[in-house]
Amino acid sequence: MNPTQIKAALTELGGSANKRLGQHFLIDQNVLGRIVDTAAIKKGDRVLEVGPGLGVLTRALLDRGAEVIAIEQDRRFIERLSDPNLRVVHGDAAAIHWHELVDDRPWKFVSNLPYSMTSLALRKALWSPKPPQEVVVLIQREVAERCIARDGKTSLLSLMVALASESSRIVTRVARGAFYPPPKVESAVLHVVPMSVNDREKKWGMNPEKVMDVARKGFAHPRKLLSSNLEIDPSVLGNLGLNPKARAEDLAPEAWARLASVVVSLEL
Repeated sequence: MNPTQIKAALTELGGSANKRLGQHFLIDQNVLGRIVDTAAIKKGDRVLEVGPGLGVLTRALLDRGAEVIAIEQDRRFIERLSDPNLRVVHGDAAAIHWHELVDDRPWKFVSNLPYSMTSLALRKALWSPKPPQEVVVLIQREVAERCIARDGKTSLLSLMVALASESSRIVTRVARGAFYPPPKVESAVLHVVPMSVNDREKKWGMNPEKVMDVARKGFAHPRKLLSSNLEIDPSVLGNLGLNPKARAEDLAPEAWARLASVVVSLEL
């Protein structure tokens, strides 16, 4: 759809883009193609989409033969979203249990996400009891860059992604003009390949949720030394081959897993 068609559709529905819901409709067909290609959509794939809106990405997924479950909060769009292979769930995606919608079948998470729920959406997808095979999302560029940051620039977000995934990368940057109405910032397509729950525990040597519990304490005051936030002696870090004066952002995911194992044992 082009801007004229989007304006006409919104007028027909009696309004305009909802700023509160972060509605920016994708109009760049090349970006749309990159999203669907990156997700390797094929006939019979089960795909969960959050915020389908006018259905631009939804239609591209359906045209590839996917079975789509779409969560839409704006009632105006519900009746427009109709297809034998499409199930539309009305509600707030933040409050819905996604794993109950996709059942036990393999699934993929593909969405043009509202910026305001990016972190939560990635958390709900990657840390689902049965994670998706692929995660391909169109999100704010700065947030996408934070998702793939490593030691020296580690954040809770990048650690959460790293602990749950085989790989993560930015596929392409997306200019403001690829949307109508255009957002105030650039976007990017993020591709994450999740790990199974069992593989995560094998790789990190413990339940990664416990690593995140320790990391939340470590990042509580980012400018403070990590030992102060965790209330441990700096020598604990030194014994692990880490800088005793390190801050939370300095540790790579592997180091966080080693540190969390020690911190948990100290708390027992």
